Amino acid sequence: MALLAAVLLSGTRLLAAQAEATSTFDSFIMLVPPRDSGSIKKNVRAAADALALAETRRQQAETMRLGARARIEAKKVEIVRIKDRISVAKKESRDADRAGLEAERKAAEREIDLLERREELREAETELETKRADFADLSKKALELELQLAIRRAGRQRKSVGGAGGASMDRVIGELEKQTLEAQRAQAAASIEVSDQEIKTIDRRLELLDAQQKVLGGK
Repeated sequence: MALLAAVLLSGTRLLAAQAEATSTFDSFIMLVPPRDSGSIKKNVRAAADALALAETRRQQAETMRLGARARIEAKKVEIVRIKDRISVAKKESRDADRAGLEAERKAAEREIDLLERREELREAETELETKRADFADLSKKALELELQLAIRRAGRQRKSVGGAGGASMDRVIGELEKQTLEAQRAQAAASIEVSDQEIKTIDRRLELLDAQQKVLGGK
């Protein structure tokens, strides 16, 4: 019984302490958790680096997409020429040549299918890097607002200003907090778009892999 009473007393004290802390915190809620300026500045630099990297990768993916499209068009011209040669071989009753040319035509058509899958993949990768760049840009903007908020909060703590002056500073801080939260919301929404596009890109890779395996299997 004594042990139980001690446990209950300890629990009661813990709840009371938590309630007191919560009550004190709720007197002025900071909805954007405070962080030191140094950490935020590091995050801003990281977001800027991520933005630059995403843009570089987007350009690379777009270049590869254009390369795939050029190869598709060249292969289509090649197939037209093969068909012309097949017609000539048919007229001249060169059955062996005709059979060989038909095999070339089918191989070229399979290659076009692979190239089209590759083009779709590069297009998905281009879109993915575009969305990653958008996310990094929104992250950078949100962090820059958070940094301004941190600086204003630090300045407010150093100055014991009351009356209208203090109220004005608090309003500025409140507005910065609102802008930071709105920017963080946009950042979170952009992260969902990145995740959705990552899934689409993986789907395109699976489709390309399946097409390649069919070619290797002679299908």
